[in-house]
Amino acid sequence: MRTVRSGLLLSCGLFLLFPRPSGAQEGPRLSGYLEHQYSISHTDAGWSQLDYDRFRVDLDAQAGRGTRVSAAFVWQLFRGNTSVRLRDVLPEAYQALAPTSSMVISDRHYLNHLYANLRAGRFDLTLGKQYLAWGRAMAFNPTELFRPKNLLEPGYEREGVEALALRFTTGPLGDVQAVLVPDGSFETSAKVLRTRQHLAGFDLSALVAELHEGSGLSFLGTPAGPRSRRVTVGGDLSGEILGLGVWLEGTWSTHEGDEWVEATLGGNWTLPTGTLVVLEGYYDGRAKWNDPYLLLDWLGRLAGGRRTLGKGMVFGMLSHPGDLWTFGLAGVGNTGDRSLVLIPNLGYAFAQDVDLTANIYLPLGQDGTEFGTSGAGGFLRARVYF
Repeated sequence: MRTVRSGLLLSCGLFLLFPRPSGAQEGPRLSGYLEHQYSISHTDAGWSQLDYDRFRVDLDAQAGRGTRVSAAFVWQLFRGNTSVRLRDVLPEAYQALAPTSSMVISDRHYLNHLYANLRAGRFDLTLGKQYLAWGRAMAFNPTELFRPKNLLEPGYEREGVEALALRFTTGPLGDVQAVLVPDGSFETSAKVLRTRQHLAGFDLSALVAELHEGSGLSFLGTPAGPRSRRVTVGGDLSGEILGLGVWLEGTWSTHEGDEWVEATLGGNWTLPTGTLVVLEGYYDGRAKWNDPYLLLDWLGRLAGGRRTLGKGMVFGMLSHPGDLWTFGLAGVGNTGDRSLVLIPNLGYAFAQDVDLTANIYLPLGQDGTEFGTSGAGGFLRARVYF
């Protein structure tokens, strides 16, 4: 609770310290939402339910012409089956070997972001917990080195990263950015240098990063062991060809003598009926083409330490908007073990500030495959903005 109180006091203090400047078009703003979600899922242990309330408050203010501060605090309270046995979400072949412990879903109270942005001429400095989202890909982003997306709902909001980011603007659509993510000493902190330009109708970027990560995984799937230097080089390209949106994103990495490539190729187009079609393919050089996957691979995926188990992945989505309704169908597939999960979804806008969303997860595949091992389920979510 000390962290919660400190975050709240710091957030309020920022806005008390930066009153509305004379001549500014807008002063401190308060916004946010209340979200309620009811979920059901099926595993080897049977059906279970999980329910939560999520309350988010956003504060934004302008302090003079060149300084902006922003913060968001989130309260999330869970009820229902908040303890999941590892044995119930692993392939049958590993259930007897799996740890007897459970993954516990605890209530959360945290700062989603809290940063100050200072501008002086072409320079832009952002200090604090901020969003480091790079690349155009919708589900698989090799150049996003922090906070990977949830493959079952890649568009859902993500938490910020504690960092210092200095940006130098080189033109209307170009810049160079240097990022430091403090972690232990300066030597073990993550460092990223990224440049972005617009050329012949395409957005281009390139980056080089130095990170430090554990040499292995613990028996619960979290990073473990002495941390060593990892170097990643990559970039992305996005634009439009003959009315189709296209993107290409990739990285090359080396860590403890291992080298691997990650690459994503995708595109989207809108049909005459207004239906949006998205197709994206992803290659992960560190993964395997087919099962059986190692137990530590499974645990690492459950703990969020791995994007996927499979080397070749496909993401697809159809979305058809109506006056108040939005109908959709998404899917993620593993081309090697031939498993996939289908995600029918439905959105309804009651009013300008009230949304209702329903998702269903339908896994297809044999036990032991990436998605065939997952249980079926879904959720119903209501969100009210203010």
